[in-house]
Amino acid sequence: MFHCYTNKKTEVLKDFLGKDHQVAAKSLDEFLNRVMIKSLESKNGHLDLFVRFLHGLSLESNHRLLGGLLGQTENSPEIIQRTIKNLKEMNAEEICPDRSINIFHCLMEMNDLSVHQEIQEFLKSEKRSEKKLSEIHCSALAYMLQMSEEVLDELDLDQYNTSNEGRRRLIPAVRNCRKFRLSGHGVSATLCEVVASALKSNPSYLTELDLSNNNLEDLLMEHLPGGLESPKCRLETLRWR
Repeated sequence: MFHCYTNKKTEVLKDFLGKDHQVAAKSLDEFLNRVMIKSLESKNGHLDLFVRFLHGLSLESNHRLLGGLLGQTENSPEIIQRTIKNLKEMNAEEICPDRSINIFHCLMEMNDLSVHQEIQEFLKSEKRSEKKLSEIHCSALAYMLQMSEEVLDELDLDQYNTSNEGRRRLIPAVRNCRKFRLSGHGVSATLCEVVASALKSNPSYLTELDLSNNNLEDLLMEHLPGGLESPKCRLETLRWR
């Protein structure tokens, strides 16, 4: 795909990106931004690794390692910084919060460690409620909490100083906590799917789930039974009214 971009093989780009391929091919940062958006639209994340690798290929250091295989392209420091800025400011509303975490992985592929370092400092801080978290901070935090060897006693979205979208991006961390309160924050089908996945996880830690004040009877009946009926489910308390 990167070779097709550098060599202006527009038919291949059109097959992959659709009608937006001409806009996306104007510059490298716009091309990567369009591919990132396409990957986020995936239901099952089948493009996650692909888009990480593609962002890594954009770095000049990797071009040198691969010699002339990729062709000539403009990957100036300005373009790389625009790409990083696009990732940090990417709007992922209506996208499954699991997919949003891949934005953080792409930043790491671009060798931008700033978000990772800021979240590490946040986790060490005793004044977490004073720290304003951006959406990309929340994606990074969700990933780190999810991967932590220490199980979180409670994931309370109200404890984090962020936007509604930032709180939504934190939800994947439910897979590594015992108690989750989503009361009054609004629940969608994708969020119910993340919670159902947590209930089916091996191992599953979630023992108390608060989904009250969300008016979600239909969503609950559609998406949660698979998780609740899983033999791995350890849920003891469920509040949904």
